Amino acid sequence: MNLVAGKSYFVGDKSTVVRKEASKSSEALNQLIYGDWLMFKGGIDGGWAQIYSRGNLGWIPKSAIQEERVLEVNFVDIGIGDGCHIVTPDDEIILIDAGQTNNMSRFLNWRYNLRKRKVVGVDGVTASDSNTRPPFEIDYVVISHPDKDHYYGFKYLFENKKLAFNKVFHNGILERPRHAASENPNLHYYSSEDLGGWVVLGKKKYLWDTIRESQEMHDLIDLHSSSRKDYLSTLRALKENNPNVVFKGLKESDKYFEKFDDSHNMPIQILGPVTEPVDFEGSTKDCLYRLGSEGETKNGHSVIFRLHLGKLKVFLGGDLNTDSEDYLLKFYAETDKEASDLEHDIAEIEEKGHSITTDEAQELAEHRSDLENIIIKARKHFQVDIAKACHHGSHHFSETFLQCLNSIATVVSSGDGDSYAHPRPDALGSFGKYGRGTRPLIFSTEIGRSTNEFTHVIDYLEEIRKYEEDLKNATSSGDKKEIEDKLEGRKDSNVATYGMITLRTDGEKVFLAQKLEAPRKKSEKWDIHELAYNNELNEFQYVIKH
Repeated sequence: MNLVAGKSYFVGDKSTVVRKEASKSSEALNQLIYGDWLMFKGGIDGGWAQIYSRGNLGWIPKSAIQEERVLEVNFVDIGIGDGCHIVTPDDEIILIDAGQTNNMSRFLNWRYNLRKRKVVGVDGVTASDSNTRPPFEIDYVVISHPDKDHYYGFKYLFENKKLAFNKVFHNGILERPRHAASENPNLHYYSSEDLGGWVVLGKKKYLWDTIRESQEMHDLIDLHSSSRKDYLSTLRALKENNPNVVFKGLKESDKYFEKFDDSHNMPIQILGPVTEPVDFEGSTKDCLYRLGSEGETKNGHSVIFRLHLGKLKVFLGGDLNTDSEDYLLKFYAETDKEASDLEHDIAEIEEKGHSITTDEAQELAEHRSDLENIIIKARKHFQVDIAKACHHGSHHFSETFLQCLNSIATVVSSGDGDSYAHPRPDALGSFGKYGRGTRPLIFSTEIGRSTNEFTHVIDYLEEIRKYEEDLKNATSSGDKKEIEDKLEGRKDSNVATYGMITLRTDGEKVFLAQKLEAPRKKSEKWDIHELAYNNELNEFQYVIKH
């Protein structure tokens, strides 16, 4: 490969060390991992190439460089909630949820250097200023469901005029105020945050007022233009800065996410939410089954994907619960039996030990057979190698559903300060118990975050005093903003440094990595885990570290 000065390339090895000089014995500047971006600066010295990456100008082995971008999936430490940043091999950006705080905003500020981006009309920048650029474009946004710890972080992004958004996808459920003029006496309504009307058909209940088309969403945002509801205010911020944004409600019958169909090099299947056709007052719509309470329904009908690249499969879920997992397994396994009921009945019989009757033994065998059939059928749709844990490691899950996922690695997104103790001990135990292989991997953004056991308050106090003094002595608004941006930039990089779990893969090579809380040295900053494909078993396996 002939390297071209000024051109972008990527790290092709599991990891490589940036050296000050073109020698393995030279001072280490940084550790780069598979898929990291770099720029070739033109220098060649033997088998070494001069590059710039992660703020360092140095040398790496030429053999560690490749031209192809790989898939990058970053499970960002957004605190409480979920937030996933994906960069495709074609350099497109997909954001799936953004947590509740501004951590995703800070991550993107750091990743794309947004604080220094000069956009006309922002921070006093005019068209006559030099080096102006258009807003940075985010290709796809997915709001898995309208829970605040998944969508509210988007408000910080949607309000940022240095960012542009073209398409936003959602599960069809919009929380909004009750609007008396549109209420139908034949529809029922939840009593709290309203999800729209629902109809009763026999013993089943369905949400009727789901949103699928873009114009429907635009009209509802306009209708409730003064609403203070968090979801509406988040979408209103999006529309104000991106008036032509396109909304789309996703459902299983769409089969694939946008252009990422079975002809694409990276298909993304839509596994949920699953809808059913409902006839009501002369109209037919694809509706969501009411799973239970308001929270159970909007969580359980989260958008869920299965992403394929090469031989690798990745599950990206929202806040599924036991009821929704039962519902999904019934649909995909084409059965009327609920997995959680079978699990419960099996447990009750097994608790009797040797005292069970012949009839109970027969019943036990039948229940186990029913579960096995569900697992065999559902694995055709759900089995993956890497899974994002649903609902932050909640205890509301089905063991059968975990067996259907059958993943080697599970990534849990959770944060400090939540009142649910996520990830729950039984969830963590089950991720390991039902994971594939002898050593299933469990990653957690919360566990991966670095916090000193003892904070030297005086050190921070001195930094704050210096910051305040610098602001006081700033001679212009530009100098003041530069000082403020420097402090904010430190916060941005902190989000990106610890807690995030990153997946890098071309579909053959697969690495999961997280930053070490205390780097051993500049050449050893990452904890990297490798999956390798076993051609005899036709599946990925964890390469055990010894």
